[in-house]
Amino acid sequence: MDMQHFETLYHEHYKKIFRTAYLVTGDYQLAEDATQEAFLKAFSRMETLRDQDKFASWVSVIAANYSVDLLRKNKKLLFTEKTDIQADHSQESSPHDFWEKKENLQEVREALQQLEPDERMLIVLKYFNELSIKEIASLHTVSPGTIKSRLFRAREKLRVLLQPSPDQKRHMGKA
Repeated sequence: MDMQHFETLYHEHYKKIFRTAYLVTGDYQLAEDATQEAFLKAFSRMETLRDQDKFASWVSVIAANYSVDLLRKNKKLLFTEKTDIQADHSQESSPHDFWEKKENLQEVREALQQLEPDERMLIVLKYFNELSIKEIASLHTVSPGTIKSRLFRAREKLRVLLQPSPDQKRHMGKA
């Protein structure tokens, strides 16, 4: 493969790969590092990719794995407000709806921060990158059943973390 092809792939998939790394790390600089490293690893191992149509998924998994490694190395578990998860502030929504969505997104960010990096990575790959369980499994070289059970446990943790305690309200009261 020539350098022109690599540049095209890089520019075509950069935003998605960066988003993946950023959602896992929650840190702009770590996400930049993970993105660059993911593309370098992918380009150096391009001959091992059997199906070129799966390039974006493959690099996403490389970036997610490297992001988890960076978190472990730096012992950082971050999830900041600057993620791609943003409240939809459409003109049809009222200010109350906007603030309620924003409050809910903050709760989700806080819950995601409490997950282990591997669990967060699976959630990001499945729900933000929309990879199938089969794709995640093949790229991690584990069975789909293993991915399903890991995702189930991660979702259960999120569910428990997102349940309001009896003394807390999850939405703003109307005046």
